[in-house]
Amino acid sequence: MARDDASEAKKAKKAKQAKKEKKEKRARGDACEDARAKKRSKKSDAAADEKPTTTDDEATATRDGRSDGVKKDAPAPGTFPTSSTHVYMGNLAWTIDEAALGEAFADCGEVLSIKWFEEKETKKFLGAGVVEFDSTEAAARAVAAAGRQVHNRETKIRAWEERGNTGEEKRAAKAAKFEVKPMGPKPAGCYTLFMGNLNFAIDDDAIYKFFKEGADAEMVAVRWLTNKESGEFRGVGFADFADDENLDRAATLNGKPCMGRPIRMDWQAPK
Repeated sequence: MARDDASEAKKAKKAKQAKKEKKEKRARGDACEDARAKKRSKKSDAAADEKPTTTDDEATATRDGRSDGVKKDAPAPGTFPTSSTHVYMGNLAWTIDEAALGEAFADCGEVLSIKWFEEKETKKFLGAGVVEFDSTEAAARAVAAAGRQVHNRETKIRAWEERGNTGEEKRAAKAAKFEVKPMGPKPAGCYTLFMGNLNFAIDDDAIYKFFKEGADAEMVAVRWLTNKESGEFRGVGFADFADDENLDRAATLNGKPCMGRPIRMDWQAPK
């Protein structure tokens, strides 16, 4: 009986000691967190007072892939089309975040997304970004609010110019610059068209629909060229037609968009 009492007393003492250690550990953690919070606050205050080391032009230069330190002439107004819902914001404080920026321009409209400008290697914030609003009217109101103080900084705002920076924009720009070469003389007995610059997702049904809907031309057969070793589609093929009427109508689509890409065609002489 005495041994049981001693065992219970030992357990109670051990539990009390563990509780005490846990309390002391929590107190130490709170003290460390307070110290870290004070350090962050001091750093944020200092950052808010200092001016950006990167100018508005330098941020734009880095965005365009020009980091050679040489300031280049800005494009003439109207050279690039402007986005209806995206705006450029510069001279932003290092302490800014998506929530703070959204709150600062809540009267203009809802902020859907923000793309911050950063150095490619160091990921250092360049004090600028592209802000997407929920409507054309909201973006226009934001541009009209240029100069608004946000985190003690006068915000530079202008309509965002679509310069072909995203993959989609680059492909669209490339397609716009695609030069349609005129087809050569039509060989005698030709009933086949060569097709190039094709979308890699194209199939028999898609190309048949392209000719039928675009020129009321009926294709009777199609052959796709593939890599002999890998079997991968090479983006080119041949379309056969039953007569001159359908062939000639189909040929009028040379250079027209086919699944987002301008199709390149020419006559394929019979073998």
